[in-house]
Amino acid sequence: MAFPVLAVKPDTNLAAAQKVDWNLSGAVMPLPWGQHDIIGSDTSSKLIVNQPNGSTEVAITGVMNGLEPNTTYTVYPSNAWSSSTVWNVQGSWIINVEYLGVDYPENMVLTQSGSSITGVSLALVTPPGGSPWTIDSGSVVGTSVTINGHYNSNPGMTIQMTGTIAPDGSMSGSWHDVTGGSRTGTWESTSGAATSQTVGNGYPGLFGGLQTFTFTTDEFGNGSWHINLRDTDFAGPGTYTMSIWVNSPYPATILISNNFTVVVN
Repeated sequence: MAFPVLAVKPDTNLAAAQKVDWNLSGAVMPLPWGQHDIIGSDTSSKLIVNQPNGSTEVAITGVMNGLEPNTTYTVYPSNAWSSSTVWNVQGSWIINVEYLGVDYPENMVLTQSGSSITGVSLALVTPPGGSPWTIDSGSVVGTSVTINGHYNSNPGMTIQMTGTIAPDGSMSGSWHDVTGGSRTGTWESTSGAATSQTVGNGYPGLFGGLQTFTFTTDEFGNGSWHINLRDTDFAGPGTYTMSIWVNSPYPATILISNNFTVVVN
């Protein structure tokens, strides 16, 4: 009886080597990633994924340069990593606050740390600084914004503003009194814009049943490593996406490869 044999092949040229780019960890992941990155090691190092003709394994080779000399590093054969768009609303805004059909332009200043809004103020445009409020807290989760504040002349009166960030960075939503009143209304920005950046969602875990391994650099900070992935390293036929992560002894991730795909026939 003949049994099918799986053939593992990279998703591009099946008979040629595929060069996969490295990234400094801080270039694709948020803090605390990046604190121990070695500038230039991403561009001077190489990652090669190869499927020789007639072979039933994928050969992955790391040619590492620009690292610390005489140092042992750990390689993590990993699942594909993902990223998300993160918004920052810090800055000066003019918002139009609507109540009972009347529009009130107001100056709003926000500070943000991580996903938390930490201050600072909301006040009428005319008269300048009239009816001042203090921004106490808030959050930015995805494109959803929450802002909490209190009225300076009566700290027992608090409001909450909720809204959505549009693709162009503008914001709009609704507001209501939390304590000290029962007002409701809407609001939208007329000046100012949130900024966005794409950041990674963290470590995705080891691929399948693969384990970490180490390599040691020479006195010049150069080294290399090589692994072969065989058919038994995959669950069956299909397309698989992987990445390679390299950790320094601190321990801290210093290099993260782009994702690459492998086809198992």
